[in-house]
Amino acid sequence: MAELRVKEIINQRGISVREFAQMIGVTREYCYSLLKGEHASQKIVETMGRALNLPIRDLYTKPNEIESIYNPYEIVFGRTEYYKSNDIVTFGKLNGEFGAFSNMSTAYPVECCGYKFKTSEHLFIALRFSGYPDLQREIMEYPNSMYCKKIFVNGEKYKKFHHPNWHDNHFDVEVMKYIVNLKYAQNKGFQKLLAKTKGKIIVEDTTMQNSTNSVHRWGCQDLQKKDLVRAVRTSTGRYIRSFEKDALAKTASLKKPRSASKQKSFDDKLKAQLQSMNDIVDICEQTILAQCNYTLIGENAMGKILTILRDNGSIDYKIDYPLFLFDNEIK
Repeated sequence: MAELRVKEIINQRGISVREFAQMIGVTREYCYSLLKGEHASQKIVETMGRALNLPIRDLYTKPNEIESIYNPYEIVFGRTEYYKSNDIVTFGKLNGEFGAFSNMSTAYPVECCGYKFKTSEHLFIALRFSGYPDLQREIMEYPNSMYCKKIFVNGEKYKKFHHPNWHDNHFDVEVMKYIVNLKYAQNKGFQKLLAKTKGKIIVEDTTMQNSTNSVHRWGCQDLQKKDLVRAVRTSTGRYIRSFEKDALAKTASLKKPRSASKQKSFDDKLKAQLQSMNDIVDICEQTILAQCNYTLIGENAMGKILTILRDNGSIDYKIDYPLFLFDNEIK
């Protein structure tokens, strides 16, 4: 198994253990154990990568051969992968080339047990409420899948109605396999879109989402790219706020009274300038997201499901616990 070479890296850079401990927010004693390769969880390795501005694979003794520990392109559910960006196809935003791979996409609706769902996410949420047909109908009719998830999955009000075994033995992943099987069988366009990715692993890029267990389970994140985008947002945001403050101070000092037309002209000009700045920021972010790739890390359950479907035309699933959509049992 590859060993961490962080001690070698900080020695090369002239960083003391005390300084490095401060950089990663741990005690010096704990830092010593980390440098020996002890207690190095994924989270602390990510933190060290950020502190040293290095992709995760470069923290190991064989930075270009991290796959030697295992083959990340051999699909194993529940295992954290380290994907190189040039070997994969990613999807994230709904308006991207492969945005329709997302469960949130309305491009390919799903029918189950005679009921039509606007998105596969709607069905996934509905099955989470197995045994509560009134809530399932409310979910089925909810117009927007993203807000539906926010209310019914993340909201405290409905958590007591969630399936009691939803997170047991990767049960939710098995349910997702069942749903995406339906989506694939019912939509020729979805099949054709998947076929365009032939030869590469499909990865759900959740880089810009908050780092949670769910985000790491279903997709992967490029943490260095995330930090870079945040740095762009911080620095440009500071500049834009400063510009707006100066412009407003300028208009306050102009000779009064001013005609309504002159004030409107000034306001429109300021609004256009601010919009142009925000457009430039957005272009910078999209360029970073598209071009600056390091290593994507996560279990990538969704991407693995899609990859198997594309290559095999179906995916096996196992429903270990009772699951109902209205009065219909899912098997």
